[in-house]
Amino acid sequence: MSIATSPLKHNDSFKSVGQGLPDGAWDFQGQDTRCSTHAIHTYVAAMIPALARKLIDTYIPPGGSVLDPFCGGGAVLVEAIRSGRKAVGRDINNLAVLVSKAKTTYIDDKNIARMGAQVINQAKGYNGPPLRFRKSEYVEFWFKEYMLLPLTALKVSIDAIESPDLRTLFRVLFSTTVRNVSLTYRNEVRLRRMSAPEQERFNPDIFAEFASQVRLAVQRIPQLPVSVKADVEKEDSRQLTLSNESLDAVICSPPYGDERNGVNYTQFAKNMLYWLGYSRQELSDSKKLSLGWGKADRVVPPSLTLFNSLEAMKDNPVAVREAVSFYSDYYVALRQIARVVRQRVIIVIGSRVLHRTILNNAQITAELMDAIGLPLEVAHYRRLPSKRLPKMREFGAAIDKEAILVFKL
Repeated sequence: MSIATSPLKHNDSFKSVGQGLPDGAWDFQGQDTRCSTHAIHTYVAAMIPALARKLIDTYIPPGGSVLDPFCGGGAVLVEAIRSGRKAVGRDINNLAVLVSKAKTTYIDDKNIARMGAQVINQAKGYNGPPLRFRKSEYVEFWFKEYMLLPLTALKVSIDAIESPDLRTLFRVLFSTTVRNVSLTYRNEVRLRRMSAPEQERFNPDIFAEFASQVRLAVQRIPQLPVSVKADVEKEDSRQLTLSNESLDAVICSPPYGDERNGVNYTQFAKNMLYWLGYSRQELSDSKKLSLGWGKADRVVPPSLTLFNSLEAMKDNPVAVREAVSFYSDYYVALRQIARVVRQRVIIVIGSRVLHRTILNNAQITAELMDAIGLPLEVAHYRRLPSKRLPKMREFGAAIDKEAILVFKL
Protein backbone atom coordinates (compact mmCIF):
# COMPACT_ATOMS: atom_id res chain seq x y z
CA MET A 1 0.00 0.00 0.00
CA SER A 2 1.40 3.39 -0.93
CA ILE A 3 1.57 5.98 1.80
CA ALA A 4 2.27 8.87 -0.49
CA THR A 5 0.31 11.99 0.30
CA SER A 6 0.38 15.69 -0.42
CA PRO A 7 3.46 17.57 0.85
CA LEU A 8 3.36 18.09 4.60
CA LYS A 9 5.05 20.87 6.48
CA HIS A 10 6.12 20.55 10.10
CA ASN A 11 4.55 23.10 12.43
CA ASP A 12 7.22 23.99 14.99
CA SER A 13 4.56 24.87 17.58
CA PHE A 14 3.86 21.13 17.95
CA LYS A 15 7.37 19.96 18.81
CA SER A 16 6.56 19.39 22.48
CA VAL A 17 3.05 17.97 22.11
CA GLY A 18 2.87 14.57 23.74
CA GLN A 19 6.37 15.00 25.18
CA GLY A 20 5.58 17.12 28.23
CA LEU A 21 6.10 15.81 31.74
CA PRO A 22 3.18 15.40 34.14
CA ASP A 23 3.28 17.88 37.01
CA GLY A 24 0.83 16.00 39.23
CA ALA A 25 -1.99 18.52 38.86
CA TRP A 26 -3.95 16.22 36.55
CA ASP A 27 -3.03 12.81 38.01
CA PHE A 28 -5.81 12.53 40.63
CA GLN A 29 -4.08 9.66 42.38
CA GLY A 30 -6.19 8.23 45.16
CA GLN A 31 -9.37 9.92 43.91
CA ASP A 32 -12.64 8.03 44.27
CA THR A 33 -13.53 6.67 40.84
CA ARG A 34 -16.80 5.13 42.05
CA CYS A 35 -18.57 8.22 43.34
CA SER A 36 -22.16 8.98 42.36
CA THR A 37 -23.42 6.81 39.49
CA HIS A 38 -19.90 6.07 38.26
CA ALA A 39 -20.10 2.98 40.49
CA ILE A 40 -22.84 1.52 38.29
CA HIS A 41 -21.49 -0.79 35.58
CA THR A 42 -17.78 -0.75 34.90
CA TYR A 43 -16.66 0.15 31.40
CA VAL A 44 -13.36 -0.40 29.70
CA ALA A 45 -10.90 2.54 29.37
CA ALA A 46 -13.18 4.83 31.35
CA MET A 47 -12.13 8.42 32.03
CA ILE A 48 -11.48 9.21 35.70
CA PRO A 49 -14.44 11.24 37.04
CA ALA A 50 -12.19 13.82 38.71
CA LEU A 51 -10.46 14.50 35.40
CA ALA A 52 -13.77 14.93 33.59
CA ARG A 53 -15.04 17.28 36.30
CA LYS A 54 -11.92 19.45 36.33
CA LEU A 55 -12.04 19.83 32.55
CA ILE A 56 -15.72 20.75 32.69
CA ASP A 57 -15.28 23.28 35.49
CA THR A 58 -12.20 24.80 33.85
CA TYR A 59 -13.27 25.06 30.24
CA ILE A 60 -17.07 24.95 29.98
CA PRO A 61 -19.18 27.94 31.10
CA PRO A 62 -21.78 27.43 33.85
CA GLY A 63 -24.98 26.17 32.28
CA GLY A 64 -23.11 25.34 29.07
CA SER A 65 -23.18 22.17 27.01
CA VAL A 66 -20.70 19.36 26.39
CA LEU A 67 -20.54 16.53 23.88
CA ASP A 68 -18.65 13.28 24.31
CA PRO A 69 -18.72 11.58 20.88
CA PHE A 70 -17.03 8.46 22.33
CA CYS A 71 -19.02 8.43 25.57
CA GLY A 72 -18.34 4.82 26.62
CA GLY A 73 -19.32 4.40 30.27
CA GLY A 74 -20.56 7.98 30.56
CA ALA A 75 -17.99 9.55 32.88
CA VAL A 76 -18.03 12.93 31.10
CA LEU A 77 -21.82 12.92 30.85
CA VAL A 78 -22.34 12.14 34.54
CA GLU A 79 -20.01 14.95 35.61
CA ALA A 80 -21.58 17.39 33.17
CA ILE A 81 -25.04 16.74 34.61
CA ARG A 82 -23.78 16.90 38.19
CA SER A 83 -22.20 20.29 37.43
CA GLY A 84 -25.38 21.75 35.91
CA ARG A 85 -24.28 21.49 32.28
CA LYS A 86 -26.17 19.97 29.37
CA ALA A 87 -24.72 16.57 28.42
CA VAL A 88 -24.78 14.96 24.97
CA GLY A 89 -23.27 11.53 24.37
CA ARG A 90 -22.73 9.46 21.25
CA ASP A 91 -21.20 5.99 20.81
CA ILE A 92 -21.38 3.10 18.35
CA ASN A 93 -21.44 0.43 21.07
CA ASN A 94 -24.96 -0.55 22.18
CA LEU A 95 -23.76 -1.31 25.69
CA ALA A 96 -22.13 2.12 26.01
CA VAL A 97 -25.38 3.78 25.01
CA LEU A 98 -27.40 1.80 27.56
CA VAL A 99 -24.91 2.37 30.37
CA SER A 100 -24.59 6.09 29.70
CA LYS A 101 -28.36 6.52 29.62
CA ALA A 102 -28.81 4.67 32.90
CA LYS A 103 -26.04 6.57 34.67
CA THR A 104 -27.48 9.96 33.69
CA THR A 105 -31.22 9.49 34.28
CA TYR A 106 -32.75 10.34 37.66
CA ILE A 107 -35.21 7.84 39.14
CA ASP A 108 -36.69 7.96 42.62
CA ASP A 109 -35.19 5.48 45.08
CA LYS A 110 -38.59 4.04 46.02
CA ASN A 111 -39.38 3.21 42.38
CA ILE A 112 -36.02 1.48 41.96
CA ALA A 113 -36.44 -0.54 45.17
CA ARG A 114 -40.01 -1.49 44.31
CA MET A 115 -39.09 -2.62 40.82
CA GLY A 116 -36.06 -4.51 42.10
CA ALA A 117 -38.19 -6.54 44.49
CA GLN A 118 -40.74 -7.18 41.75
CA VAL A 119 -38.12 -8.36 39.24
CA ILE A 120 -36.49 -10.74 41.73
CA ASN A 121 -39.81 -12.17 42.93
CA GLN A 122 -40.99 -12.78 39.36
CA ALA A 123 -37.64 -14.29 38.39
CA LYS A 124 -37.70 -16.72 41.30
CA GLY A 125 -41.10 -17.92 40.09
CA TYR A 126 -39.96 -18.45 36.49
CA ASN A 127 -40.66 -22.00 35.27
CA GLY A 128 -39.55 -21.80 31.65
CA PRO A 129 -36.41 -23.17 30.02
CA PRO A 130 -33.00 -21.49 30.25
CA LEU A 131 -31.88 -19.31 27.38
CA ARG A 132 -29.51 -21.08 25.02
CA PHE A 133 -27.09 -19.47 22.60
CA ARG A 134 -25.75 -20.52 19.24
CA LYS A 135 -22.45 -22.34 19.41
CA SER A 136 -20.99 -19.72 17.07
CA GLU A 137 -21.80 -16.98 19.60
CA TYR A 138 -19.50 -18.66 22.13
CA VAL A 139 -21.43 -17.40 25.16
CA GLU A 140 -22.12 -20.42 27.34
CA PHE A 141 -18.39 -21.18 27.55
CA TRP A 142 -18.13 -18.26 29.99
CA PHE A 143 -20.82 -19.45 32.42
CA LYS A 144 -21.52 -22.46 34.57
CA GLU A 145 -24.58 -24.48 33.69
CA TYR A 146 -26.42 -23.61 36.92
CA MET A 147 -26.17 -19.89 36.08
CA LEU A 148 -28.20 -20.05 32.88
CA LEU A 149 -31.66 -20.52 34.41
CA PRO A 150 -31.56 -17.66 36.98
CA LEU A 151 -30.00 -15.31 34.42
CA THR A 152 -32.75 -16.20 31.96
CA ALA A 153 -35.40 -15.63 34.62
CA LEU A 154 -34.02 -12.18 35.41
CA LYS A 155 -33.88 -11.24 31.73
CA VAL A 156 -37.50 -12.30 31.13
CA SER A 157 -38.70 -10.30 34.14
CA ILE A 158 -36.70 -7.19 33.19
CA ASP A 159 -37.85 -7.26 29.56
CA ALA A 160 -41.44 -6.94 30.82
CA ILE A 161 -40.83 -3.62 32.63
CA GLU A 162 -43.08 -0.98 31.06
CA SER A 163 -41.25 2.22 32.08
CA PRO A 164 -38.48 2.90 29.50
CA ASP A 165 -36.20 4.56 32.07
CA LEU A 166 -36.62 1.79 34.64
CA ARG A 167 -36.19 -0.87 31.97
CA THR A 168 -32.95 0.74 30.78
CA LEU A 169 -31.61 0.94 34.31
CA PHE A 170 -32.48 -2.66 35.12
CA ARG A 171 -31.01 -3.90 31.86
CA VAL A 172 -27.77 -2.24 32.92
CA LEU A 173 -27.95 -3.79 36.40
CA PHE A 174 -28.54 -7.13 34.72
CA SER A 175 -25.56 -6.56 32.42
CA THR A 176 -23.34 -5.91 35.43
CA THR A 177 -24.62 -9.10 37.02
CA VAL A 178 -23.82 -11.06 33.86
CA ARG A 179 -20.25 -9.77 33.88
CA ASN A 180 -19.77 -10.31 37.61
CA VAL A 181 -20.85 -13.95 37.51
CA SER A 182 -19.03 -14.87 34.29
CA LEU A 183 -15.92 -17.04 34.38
CA THR A 184 -13.64 -14.18 33.38
CA TYR A 185 -10.98 -12.16 35.13
CA ARG A 186 -12.42 -8.79 36.18
CA ASN A 187 -9.28 -6.66 35.87
CA GLU A 188 -8.56 -7.40 32.22
CA VAL A 189 -9.86 -5.80 29.03
CA ARG A 190 -9.85 -8.88 26.85
CA LEU A 191 -11.84 -11.96 27.84
CA ARG A 192 -9.77 -14.65 29.54
CA ARG A 193 -11.29 -17.65 31.29
CA MET A 194 -10.57 -18.40 34.92
CA SER A 195 -8.26 -21.29 35.69
CA ALA A 196 -9.88 -24.60 36.66
CA PRO A 197 -9.14 -24.21 40.41
CA GLU A 198 -10.58 -20.71 40.40
CA GLN A 199 -13.69 -21.89 38.58
CA GLU A 200 -14.21 -24.61 41.17
CA ARG A 201 -14.23 -22.02 43.96
CA PHE A 202 -16.38 -19.53 42.03
CA ASN A 203 -20.07 -20.25 42.61
CA PRO A 204 -21.92 -16.92 42.99
CA ASP A 205 -25.59 -16.68 43.89
CA ILE A 206 -27.09 -15.02 40.81
CA PHE A 207 -30.08 -13.48 42.56
CA ALA A 208 -27.93 -12.21 45.43
CA GLU A 209 -25.54 -10.57 42.97
CA PHE A 210 -28.40 -8.88 41.12
CA ALA A 211 -29.94 -7.73 44.43
CA SER A 212 -26.63 -6.08 45.37
CA GLN A 213 -26.68 -4.14 42.09
CA VAL A 214 -30.23 -3.00 42.82
CA ARG A 215 -29.18 -1.75 46.26
CA LEU A 216 -26.33 0.19 44.69
CA ALA A 217 -28.72 1.80 42.21
CA VAL A 218 -31.10 2.73 45.04
CA GLN A 219 -28.23 4.60 46.68
CA ARG A 220 -26.66 6.26 43.64
CA ILE A 221 -29.27 7.01 40.96
CA PRO A 222 -31.27 9.39 43.23
CA GLN A 223 -28.06 11.44 43.71
CA LEU A 224 -28.50 12.75 40.16
CA PRO A 225 -30.27 16.08 39.63
CA VAL A 226 -34.04 15.63 39.41
CA SER A 227 -35.67 15.84 35.97
CA VAL A 228 -32.34 15.95 34.15
CA LYS A 229 -31.28 13.47 31.52
CA ALA A 230 -28.38 13.31 29.10
CA ASP A 231 -29.05 13.16 25.37
CA VAL A 232 -27.48 9.80 24.53
CA GLU A 233 -27.83 8.05 21.19
CA LYS A 234 -26.04 5.48 19.09
CA GLU A 235 -24.22 7.34 16.35
CA ASP A 236 -21.01 7.15 14.34
CA SER A 237 -18.66 10.01 15.26
CA ARG A 238 -17.78 10.36 11.58
CA GLN A 239 -21.40 11.17 10.72
CA LEU A 240 -22.76 13.28 13.56
CA THR A 241 -26.28 14.60 12.94
CA LEU A 242 -25.84 17.47 15.43
CA SER A 243 -26.13 20.98 14.06
CA ASN A 244 -23.13 23.21 13.36
CA GLU A 245 -21.82 25.05 16.43
CA SER A 246 -24.65 23.65 18.56
CA LEU A 247 -22.56 22.83 21.64
CA ASP A 248 -20.07 24.77 23.71
CA ALA A 249 -17.40 22.09 23.84
CA VAL A 250 -16.34 18.51 23.29
CA ILE A 251 -14.56 16.51 25.98
CA CYS A 252 -13.58 13.00 25.01
CA SER A 253 -11.01 10.25 25.14
CA PRO A 254 -11.14 8.72 21.65
CA PRO A 255 -9.86 5.25 20.79
CA TYR A 256 -6.07 5.14 20.68
CA GLY A 257 -6.20 2.75 17.74
CA ASP A 258 -8.41 0.29 15.88
CA GLU A 259 -10.00 -2.64 17.70
CA ARG A 260 -7.53 -5.14 16.21
CA ASN A 261 -4.54 -3.44 17.80
CA GLY A 262 -6.00 -1.55 20.74
CA VAL A 263 -8.92 -1.82 23.13
CA ASN A 264 -11.43 -4.35 21.82
CA TYR A 265 -14.68 -2.75 22.99
CA THR A 266 -16.74 -5.34 21.12
CA GLN A 267 -15.13 -8.24 22.95
CA PHE A 268 -15.56 -6.49 26.29
CA ALA A 269 -19.29 -6.01 25.69
CA LYS A 270 -20.26 -9.08 23.71
CA ASN A 271 -21.40 -11.50 26.44
CA MET A 272 -23.44 -8.81 28.13
CA LEU A 273 -25.03 -7.74 24.85
CA TYR A 274 -25.91 -11.31 23.90
CA TRP A 275 -27.66 -11.78 27.24
CA LEU A 276 -29.48 -8.48 26.72
CA GLY A 277 -30.90 -9.86 23.49
CA TYR A 278 -28.69 -8.31 20.83
CA SER A 279 -27.97 -10.51 17.84
CA ARG A 280 -24.62 -11.50 16.38
CA GLN A 281 -25.48 -9.37 13.35
CA GLU A 282 -26.13 -6.32 15.52
CA LEU A 283 -22.77 -6.76 17.24
CA SER A 284 -21.08 -7.15 13.86
CA ASP A 285 -22.80 -4.07 12.46
CA SER A 286 -21.62 -1.97 15.41
CA LYS A 287 -18.06 -3.24 15.11
CA LYS A 288 -18.01 -2.26 11.43
CA LEU A 289 -18.60 1.35 12.56
CA SER A 290 -15.37 1.40 14.59
CA LEU A 291 -12.58 3.67 13.37
CA GLY A 292 -10.32 1.92 10.88
CA TRP A 293 -12.58 -1.05 10.26
CA GLY A 294 -12.77 -2.58 6.79
CA LYS A 295 -10.36 -3.03 3.90
CA ALA A 296 -11.23 0.01 1.81
CA ASP A 297 -8.21 2.14 0.94
CA ARG A 298 -8.00 5.45 2.76
CA VAL A 299 -5.81 8.50 2.27
CA VAL A 300 -3.13 9.41 4.80
CA PRO A 301 -4.45 12.44 6.71
CA PRO A 302 -2.31 15.62 7.00
CA SER A 303 0.11 14.79 9.82
CA LEU A 304 3.85 14.77 9.29
CA THR A 305 4.34 12.82 12.51
CA LEU A 306 2.00 10.10 11.26
CA PHE A 307 3.68 10.08 7.86
CA ASN A 308 7.10 9.55 9.46
CA SER A 309 5.73 6.73 11.63
CA LEU A 310 4.27 5.04 8.58
CA GLU A 311 7.64 5.29 6.85
CA ALA A 312 9.25 3.62 9.87
CA MET A 313 6.96 0.59 9.57
CA LYS A 314 6.76 0.38 5.76
CA ASP A 315 8.32 -3.09 5.76
CA ASN A 316 4.97 -4.32 7.14
CA PRO A 317 2.24 -3.37 4.62
CA VAL A 318 -0.51 -4.82 6.83
CA ALA A 319 0.45 -2.60 9.77
CA VAL A 320 0.68 0.42 7.46
CA ARG A 321 -2.75 -0.27 6.01
CA GLU A 322 -4.30 -0.65 9.47
CA ALA A 323 -2.70 2.57 10.69
CA VAL A 324 -3.77 4.54 7.62
CA SER A 325 -7.32 3.18 7.93
CA PHE A 326 -7.59 4.19 11.58
CA TYR A 327 -6.08 7.68 11.32
CA SER A 328 -7.99 8.49 8.16
CA ASP A 329 -11.27 7.68 9.93
CA TYR A 330 -10.05 9.51 13.04
CA TYR A 331 -9.45 12.63 10.94
CA VAL A 332 -12.99 12.44 9.56
CA ALA A 333 -14.33 12.17 13.12
CA LEU A 334 -12.23 15.16 14.25
CA ARG A 335 -13.67 17.26 11.43
CA GLN A 336 -17.20 16.35 12.53
CA ILE A 337 -16.37 17.11 16.15
CA ALA A 338 -14.94 20.51 15.23
CA ARG A 339 -18.03 21.30 13.18
CA VAL A 340 -20.52 20.96 16.03
CA VAL A 341 -18.73 23.07 18.69
CA ARG A 342 -18.46 26.82 19.15
CA GLN A 343 -15.73 27.15 21.79
CA ARG A 344 -13.34 24.26 22.51
CA VAL A 345 -12.45 20.68 21.73
CA ILE A 346 -10.66 18.81 24.53
CA ILE A 347 -9.08 15.46 23.74
CA VAL A 348 -7.46 13.12 26.27
CA ILE A 349 -5.17 10.67 24.52
CA GLY A 350 -1.98 8.62 24.92
CA SER A 351 0.50 7.04 22.55
CA ARG A 352 0.32 3.54 21.08
CA VAL A 353 2.67 0.99 19.55
CA LEU A 354 2.19 -0.72 16.21
CA HIS A 355 4.81 -2.92 14.55
CA ARG A 356 7.44 -1.87 17.07
CA THR A 357 6.81 1.78 16.23
CA ILE A 358 5.53 4.31 18.75
CA LEU A 359 2.77 6.48 17.34
CA ASN A 360 2.58 9.78 19.18
CA ASN A 361 -1.19 10.22 19.17
CA ALA A 362 -1.05 13.61 20.87
CA GLN A 363 1.27 15.04 18.24
CA ILE A 364 -0.74 13.47 15.43
CA THR A 365 -3.97 14.84 16.88
CA ALA A 366 -2.55 18.34 17.22
CA GLU A 367 -1.39 18.33 13.61
CA LEU A 368 -4.72 17.05 12.35
CA MET A 369 -6.62 19.66 14.34
CA ASP A 370 -4.32 22.36 13.01
CA ALA A 371 -5.19 21.23 9.49
CA ILE A 372 -8.87 21.52 10.41
CA GLY A 373 -8.32 25.05 11.67
CA LEU A 374 -8.42 24.58 15.44
CA PRO A 375 -5.16 25.72 17.04
CA LEU A 376 -3.84 24.17 20.22
CA GLU A 377 -4.54 26.41 23.22
CA VAL A 378 -2.73 24.38 25.87
CA ALA A 379 -1.53 20.85 26.59
CA HIS A 380 -1.58 19.24 30.04
CA TYR A 381 -0.04 15.88 30.93
CA ARG A 382 -0.99 13.22 33.44
CA ARG A 383 0.35 9.92 34.73
CA LEU A 384 -1.76 6.80 34.38
CA PRO A 385 -1.59 4.84 37.63
CA SER A 386 -4.69 2.76 37.04
CA LYS A 387 -6.52 3.60 33.82
CA ARG A 388 -7.86 0.37 32.38
CA LEU A 389 -5.87 0.18 29.17
CA PRO A 390 -3.76 -2.73 27.93
CA LYS A 391 -0.01 -2.54 28.08
CA MET A 392 1.77 -2.09 24.79
CA ARG A 393 2.90 -5.64 24.20
CA GLU A 394 5.87 -4.98 21.97
CA PHE A 395 9.34 -4.47 23.50
CA GLY A 396 7.94 -3.99 26.99
CA ALA A 397 6.45 -0.56 26.42
CA ALA A 398 3.47 0.58 28.46
CA ILE A 399 0.97 3.40 28.38
CA ASP A 400 1.96 5.43 31.43
CA LYS A 401 1.09 8.98 30.38
CA GLU A 402 -1.71 10.86 28.66
CA ALA A 403 -1.85 14.25 27.02
CA ILE A 404 -4.83 16.53 27.59
CA LEU A 405 -5.08 18.69 24.47
CA VAL A 406 -7.25 21.82 24.54
CA PHE A 407 -8.11 23.35 21.17
CA LYS A 408 -9.88 26.69 20.93
CA LEU A 409 -11.94 28.09 18.10
